[in-house]
Amino acid sequence: MDIVDTQVHMGPGGAEARLAAMDALGVASVLIDEWWGGWWGTKPGEPAYCVGNGAVRTTSPTAELASWTYPGRFSYLVRVDPEDPEIRNVVRFARDSSFARALRIATPLPRSQLAVFADGGYDSIFAAASEFDLPVFVSLLGHSELLCRYLEKFPRTKVIIDHCGMPPSVSMVPTIVHLESLPDSERYWSELAGAPLEDSFDKVLRLARWPNVALKWAHAPSRLNAAGYPNQGARPFLRKAIDGFGAERIMWASDVTVNPTGETWAELLYAIKDNPDLSNDERAYILGGSARQWLDWPVSQPSHAGA
Repeated sequence: MDIVDTQVHMGPGGAEARLAAMDALGVASVLIDEWWGGWWGTKPGEPAYCVGNGAVRTTSPTAELASWTYPGRFSYLVRVDPEDPEIRNVVRFARDSSFARALRIATPLPRSQLAVFADGGYDSIFAAASEFDLPVFVSLLGHSELLCRYLEKFPRTKVIIDHCGMPPSVSMVPTIVHLESLPDSERYWSELAGAPLEDSFDKVLRLARWPNVALKWAHAPSRLNAAGYPNQGARPFLRKAIDGFGAERIMWASDVTVNPTGETWAELLYAIKDNPDLSNDERAYILGGSARQWLDWPVSQPSHAGA
């Protein structure tokens, strides 16, 4: 089976160790979201720098090296900031690179950024993504309904909703409260995290009516209260997602490098691979086929140039 993991973080170095684990698990390809452990652009040594009036422009030196060294096994996404004065050129450069497959918007902290997003402040990213035909991963921590205005305005832009589209888990709330640091942070995020799972997931399912929207099946154990292999509590939600989006619009990601519920990479993979509720076609789409199509990432013979 062709298996693609659509989110693994990687810091400086580590490609060879990651590749060995991929070979052991039968994972053909990994999409890297480069991260060195800090908050992008604020920690010395992070692969990012400030431009314009404080916008953050990320770089991906580890991911690029891994992709060039092991073509077919690694590609990467590019995090983008709408305040970057050269955002169109940043996206064009990503389009022209050999291994960048997508953009990523990871906002919603502080909540003032949610307001900016709701008011159309990210139009520049969606416009450039549409112009240069790059899909956009979007993380909104349970506020996926805010995508509607962008989906209507940019119908050609392919959008992939991160982390099942769900709010943060209860265990994440203290970290978010610390990062946001507003007087009502604890109340706001606790209420969002504590909302009935079915209600929160129904908001995500409503976005299936747009054919240019896909769902990244990541962090299901934590976001759907299904911790512990085989994450059985997430299965009814996955079935609803398949019924709504179709398996061809759902792609799996382990995000094993930041997994709050502690499952191993193998456990996260086999929770899907050995799920008896899935047909062979559904399993093939979710574990690789959808990613290949949405990310324009053809299957290729692995290279061992760097071995």
